[in-house]
Amino acid sequence: MNFDSIRTVYTRVLKQKALEKRLFNINSFSEISRIGLEFNVAECKLLLHETSQGEKIYIQYPGKETKSNDSTRIRPWDFRPKLQQSDGKFMKDLSFADVWDDLSEIHIADNEVLAVLATVFFRMSLMMDYVKIKDQYNCNVFDMQDNSYSPGLTVELEWYKFAPDKELLLYLEEKIGKIRGVSVESYLYYNDLLVQNEDCKYYYKDSEVNGVDWNNKVGRNNTLLTHLSLIGYLQGHIKFSDIMNRFIRGRGVAPITFNMIPTITNGLVKK
Repeated sequence: MNFDSIRTVYTRVLKQKALEKRLFNINSFSEISRIGLEFNVAECKLLLHETSQGEKIYIQYPGKETKSNDSTRIRPWDFRPKLQQSDGKFMKDLSFADVWDDLSEIHIADNEVLAVLATVFFRMSLMMDYVKIKDQYNCNVFDMQDNSYSPGLTVELEWYKFAPDKELLLYLEEKIGKIRGVSVESYLYYNDLLVQNEDCKYYYKDSEVNGVDWNNKVGRNNTLLTHLSLIGYLQGHIKFSDIMNRFIRGRGVAPITFNMIPTITNGLVKK
């Protein structure tokens, strides 16, 4: 396929626009009402996207980090993405370590595919393929005390939603196939909401708990650039020891340096 739709020239303007979109989404997700909800007591499952294959991607909130004996560790905007397969079953909740395992298990000899996937993650870090929408979303409240759902509630949300090129998704589906039994489309949407939650939590920690300016290098940025490090390793551009050293220095993340990105993306990303 023609990859012109994802060719990227990285500029300060792109970086600034990404920051504006991230802040807009953090604010939007923070304003979702959590009245009457409590982690592990009554939680809302909010449907945000349905894929072309009938999979559904939700966020479920409040998350576990909304509760803590240490007030400085409470993150009231915490949520977790949920992915419902087309057969109705839910994929297990994934950590970033699970995602990195999945990337390492994508045995693709074709370097082009890995370069394209790396480019997609890089563009996600900059929120380049996102559209601002305002819509009403269906919310089911799960009462864990009597194991029942209360359907029919709606939540209004205005946000920048991930909207990748459809032809690109078809290309990745054909080349990669399923990941954990789900489509690449649903897996990318799931990852987007994982890093959205990271942005919400880190912003709250910096601005509300510590009273300092938000460190926007963490969250979405560091996590997705760590995905690129793993892909660079799979391609043979990065040594295993280098990645381990980056994880140690990064305290659990190993973001790629920009000078490696053009190589990892086969020139699809340039500066």
